[in-house]
Amino acid sequence: MSEVVIHLYCRQSDGTIEDAQHTFDLTDFGGFLPAVGDKILDPGAPASLERHVPENRRLWTVVDRVFNPRDTKDFVALV
Repeated sequence: MSEVVIHLYCRQSDGTIEDAQHTFDLTDFGGFLPAVGDKILDPGAPASLERHVPENRRLWTVVDRVFNPRDTKDFVALV
């Protein structure tokens, strides 16, 4: 079985979808594919801020999950 590639996208306030430039595999989510309503901790922090300080991190909520968005087998987009 091939490994699933999970890529994040962000929905902007005007409804457009923008590539968030983050790619994961299932191990990054404890072996589970996030579903709509799940929350993901932003893997980074703004420049010059410490990652280990909770106030410097954001939680993203999955609002859409698209399978095979690039006609690529084992690819999932989370919005």
